[in-house]
Amino acid sequence: MNALDQLNDNADILQEFSNLPDEWIVLAETSAEKTLGSSLSMIKYLVDDKGYVGIVVSASRPYNNLTNLYQQKGIDTNKILFIDCISKSQSVELEEAGNVVYQDAVSDLTNISLSIKTAMDKIPEKKFVFIDSITTMLIHNTSEIFDRFIHGMITKLRIKGVSGLLLSVEEETDEHIRFQIADLCDKVIKV
Repeated sequence: MNALDQLNDNADILQEFSNLPDEWIVLAETSAEKTLGSSLSMIKYLVDDKGYVGIVVSASRPYNNLTNLYQQKGIDTNKILFIDCISKSQSVELEEAGNVVYQDAVSDLTNISLSIKTAMDKIPEKKFVFIDSITTMLIHNTSEIFDRFIHGMITKLRIKGVSGLLLSVEEETDEHIRFQIADLCDKVIKV
């Protein structure tokens, strides 16, 4: 069974996202095997069922791959702005589209942060920022620098009244970082 067939049931996602404040910050922890299915389920639920516009910061998959996966699952990609942090660094041919911003590298946290801020300012609708892999971002950044980045990002989300979803692979995330992030979130869920 492939990852697309392992999507979590939307009822489970609905249960996990219940009883959250209007502008929520959630740390979603999953196993490596369930990462893709879990992220697709959560994005589908938030965009298609709850009416959010998503800002997806991708540190694990290029834009063209993500849009294909989202479209296969019926996720409206017109309601998503992608911040692709890997295509440029991997010399992937960059697809021109109105809903993607390409970053030079996963380690360029300053420009990633600026792109997220710009996207938040441009989107008037109810929105969320999804960081698709804290674990992957930690491979490319030191714990101390990433800790400052994620703390600053969560603070900006709270100030601007934007929801946030952070995905982490349970077994592979630095415990110190995990505790720091969990402390800043409204809820930690296991998917």
